Amino acid sequence: MRCLVISPTPTHPQDAGNRQRIHALLSALRSFGHRVDFAFVQREAVSDEAIEAMRAAWDRLFLIPYDRTREVPSLGETFAIDDWFPPALETAVAAIAKAESYDLVLVEYVFLSRALELFPPGTLRVLDTHDVFADRHHRLRALGLPVVFFHTTPEEEARGLNRANLVLAIQDDERQLLEEVTTSPVVTLGFLPAMEPKPIAPHEGLRIGYLGSANPLNGHALTRFIEALDADALVSAGASLHVAGGATRYAGPARPGIVPLGGVGEPADFYEWLDLAVNPHEGGTGLKIKTVEALAHGRPIIGTAEAFRGLGAQAAFHAAPDAAATAALARRWATEPRFRYEVARESAALATRYARAVRRQLAPFRSREALERLIDRPRALLVTDVPFWRESLGNQARITAMLRVARGEMDVDALFLGEVGPEDEAAVTHILGRRGRLLSSPGGSEGRVAGPVPPHARLTNFERQHFDAAHFEACEAVLAEGSHAIVVIEYIRLSWLRHARPSPPLRVLDTHDIMSLRSRNFEHFGRQHFLRISLLEELSILSGFEQVLAIQETEHALLRDALPGRSLLVPHTMADLTPADTSRRVRRIVFVGGDSPMNRDGLRWFIEQVWPAVADLGVELHIAGQVCKAVEALRAPDVQLHGEVENLPDFLDAADIGINPVFYGGGLKIKTVEYLCRGLPSVLTEEGAFGLHDGEGQAYLIARSRAEYVAHLRRLIRDPMWRLRIGEGAFRFGRAHFGQAVAQAAFRTLSFIARAAAADPGAARAA
Repeated sequence: MRCLVISPTPTHPQDAGNRQRIHALLSALRSFGHRVDFAFVQREAVSDEAIEAMRAAWDRLFLIPYDRTREVPSLGETFAIDDWFPPALETAVAAIAKAESYDLVLVEYVFLSRALELFPPGTLRVLDTHDVFADRHHRLRALGLPVVFFHTTPEEEARGLNRANLVLAIQDDERQLLEEVTTSPVVTLGFLPAMEPKPIAPHEGLRIGYLGSANPLNGHALTRFIEALDADALVSAGASLHVAGGATRYAGPARPGIVPLGGVGEPADFYEWLDLAVNPHEGGTGLKIKTVEALAHGRPIIGTAEAFRGLGAQAAFHAAPDAAATAALARRWATEPRFRYEVARESAALATRYARAVRRQLAPFRSREALERLIDRPRALLVTDVPFWRESLGNQARITAMLRVARGEMDVDALFLGEVGPEDEAAVTHILGRRGRLLSSPGGSEGRVAGPVPPHARLTNFERQHFDAAHFEACEAVLAEGSHAIVVIEYIRLSWLRHARPSPPLRVLDTHDIMSLRSRNFEHFGRQHFLRISLLEELSILSGFEQVLAIQETEHALLRDALPGRSLLVPHTMADLTPADTSRRVRRIVFVGGDSPMNRDGLRWFIEQVWPAVADLGVELHIAGQVCKAVEALRAPDVQLHGEVENLPDFLDAADIGINPVFYGGGLKIKTVEYLCRGLPSVLTEEGAFGLHDGEGQAYLIARSRAEYVAHLRRLIRDPMWRLRIGEGAFRFGRAHFGQAVAQAAFRTLSFIARAAAADPGAARAA
């Protein structure tokens, strides 16, 4: 391909994160055999040596003069999208477009997106965003920081994004934000410098290092970090903090434990004799280049959740809530050899995982055809009777989380079998993104329409009990558009929709649970499940789908054996959270649940049998959800019933220990996943841990009797070190098993199968 890159940031020297990012992307294009011309919009002053270095690095260099005095906001306090694209710049870019023919034009930063419109049809137009600039000035002011660089409104940023055939986000969180405002497809393209890690050079003591520029965000975080660090404690442990780069100005004078270094030659010279890197970054958006730089140099690193956002970090020491918490981790690292080993091991593993992800993200840039496939994505139709956008129940949260992941690989419409209002459509936009639609089938005016069943629909007895002719007709009307390559049906109770015509190439059932096993589990405890189906009939129905989604590993293994090649694991996923504070004294033990038989029975047993044996330790039991109604009459001491809480995350953030005492039910327990992803130490029954593997005793505790439940809780309450270890293990387990990476892999597979089926109608089953 002939590629043109238009950038207000030079590629040389690579002494800033954005320069490194752009240089790495252009180098990758060259390594794939493409011609790369570079148009440098001279917004930044660079030396003659840098100009010559750019001329040597790329096939052709265009230098475009730029007048920064023209950068005047036209929207009052903020900029319109083209305020940094003056007429002289438009004339220069238009001249290049007229004189040269390019397969791909890549523009750096949304405020230069006007350039994309100057190239003829047939040119692939790609926008590399680097950051989210909508309301950026408000975010900086909230941190008490000066407003510098470009900022705009959400509407103006969307206008710029919509000019591209493909939008590049630097990390997944920003991809999801951009998907909610633009109709252009958005993909993540991360960045990891190509480095050869060197062994640590010999030196005395333990050296902790921070390398950063003099920008205010760095200064804010570094100042707070040093204030909380306790340099005397570092000195006592034989450690010291070394600050390099422009950020040295925020380190203050040299003193015991704090060593300001000023500028360094190459970053490698700094990292070569460093034992630990730190990044206490607070606030801001975008990928934190200093974090990936340390990882690329092979150095252990700790930092805040903001510093590791978008990297797929799994350890609690890669997700500290703020700079002060990062300082506490640095002190712990200096005094605990075992902790130093854990940080080194996990940092190396993170670097390997992230490098693999970036290589996969870069792969489509090898050819125009691959990029076009990335742009022309398959469209899926999800059909459900669950109002998932409310996100107040476990099944709603599951569907919502799945849709947010799926839209990264395909465009998704949702057909809701019920009434929807304007407020529902607005909520769904945040879940489906701007490329998805919410459709609805109100159904019959008097409820379920039992017939007639179309002759081609060979329903099982179970399906006949749930068939609804009105919804069936509505689904067929949507499929008749012919735009959907995939249909995903939620729950087996809607499996009769697999017979809707015209049938898309790929029909998928999201099980949530294997209902025959769940029903049998209920019967074992004298309860009747609302859905009753035999395992034989359920497997017969599942065999009518090209793919079946399992929510947890135990059921995935069963389906994989029963339906070879057709089961995909799509666990419930949660957005990255900061870990619970396990250092504080335990006050609140929590349970969250709806008014289901298993929650009622499990909670009653816990309050009557377990709670009296731990309540003497000065703790309280806090219960949220509709299950509160079922235990009002028990009147146990120090038990607080909150009912439905408006802000469940805040309720869980205040928790110290989680419990799940259910002893029947089947399926993955969403509340258990929430405990794990928050790093909340939890005590579970075997049923409460159903579907979890290899985490007992490290990430969660399982009680198989009343005595074990009491013993586990009493130890967690009284032993802070044990609570710390279980909490850190829970956090790592939650991120590893219920982060978005596992679900993303499944939807990449579905997208691949759908494309294969489009090329060959018989390929879906074969794939």
